[in-house]
Amino acid sequence: MKFSQYIKQCRTRYKLTQEQLSEELYIFDESFIGVDSRTISRWEHAQTKPSIERIISIIRFFQSKSGVVLPCFDNLDRTAIENEICKVGIKNLIGSSKEHILNYPSKLFTVEDITITHLRSKTDITLALELPVDVMQNLSGGAFSFSKEQLQKLALHPSNIFLLSEYKQNFAGMFFVLYLRQDVFEKLMQFEITIKDLTVEDIADINEEGCSVPLTFFALNDKIATLLILRYYAYLIANQQYIVSVGTTPLLESGKKIVQKMHLQRFQEKQTKYGTITSYKASLDTVLVNKSLVKILFQKQNCPKDSI
Repeated sequence: MKFSQYIKQCRTRYKLTQEQLSEELYIFDESFIGVDSRTISRWEHAQTKPSIERIISIIRFFQSKSGVVLPCFDNLDRTAIENEICKVGIKNLIGSSKEHILNYPSKLFTVEDITITHLRSKTDITLALELPVDVMQNLSGGAFSFSKEQLQKLALHPSNIFLLSEYKQNFAGMFFVLYLRQDVFEKLMQFEITIKDLTVEDIADINEEGCSVPLTFFALNDKIATLLILRYYAYLIANQQYIVSVGTTPLLESGKKIVQKMHLQRFQEKQTKYGTITSYKASLDTVLVNKSLVKILFQKQNCPKDSI
């Protein structure tokens, strides 16, 4: 999305004139001194663009009006949000990961041949889970492994996300995300319980406040990884009225680097037979409103081909 479109949509939604917006921005943040209606007009016509710091402050101003993390994205569905996000930016954000993102030649893959679907859409769930289960066991070294029955129950819960990526109907990647009740999430982050202890009773209802826990991520190459992460960010934005926090407990160093790039912050550590496990968490506001992601959300005009 262009920032010019965003600020005009938000100003219009909250019935502010350009002059009123300039005045209220200054009251909200004194760094907007000198910003007048002509400045707002130039921003809305894309003649000029404010600094990233001012864009973030403008987002926070409209947060105060709406009570949601990314106002004016909250009326879009997931597909529309995906179309607004620069895929190149997402690719650069996640970087590389030897264990989670393999180096299978991207040039052999076309985006048109890559599909991302939820496990629930598969006719044979047991067969579809065979490779993902092996991948999860390999990545966790047994630390986070579920029984197949437990995994299937969690994966099929309507509040959770179990994305499968396929290339020409062959397994190419996965992203498993839980949606936990807030009290259960805090216990998990403080190591009072483990991933293995979780049951469907710990999952928050899809229409109540809860916390998102990315559990397992794997892709054959960066192109597939980008599409999976893109889908996840679109999910976070589309469900921002319910998601309170995001957190996880990665085992591998490459996994820790990915969550840190997502602006999750180190919370606690615990020594286990699998080594030191660290929990990372952050509010949804921290995950979505930061320089890295805001640039991705508002640089669509700089990605005309949006090729990955």
